[in-house]
Amino acid sequence: MNNRIYSSYEQIDADLEILKIEKEINYQKVILGFQKTKEHFTPTGVAKDVFSFVRGFFSHFSLTDMTVLKLAIPFVIKWVLNKKRS
Repeated sequence: MNNRIYSSYEQIDADLEILKIEKEINYQKVILGFQKTKEHFTPTGVAKDVFSFVRGFFSHFSLTDMTVLKLAIPFVIKWVLNKKRS
């Protein structure tokens, strides 16, 4: 911590205002981080994470493989939904 020597109250007030704004910025960063973490645990957030993982996993396949995969995905989704309803 720096020990500063102030020559006027205006300098002290300016530094206090800067510290107040920095404190508010850090508080908002914590709140934003908490909200982003909370979003990852919602069903939508989990689905996004799973699909991004699957997309990254299959990204090294060729174009024909991706076309087959795009055709197969709706059938898999229907099968899972029908399995869930039964």
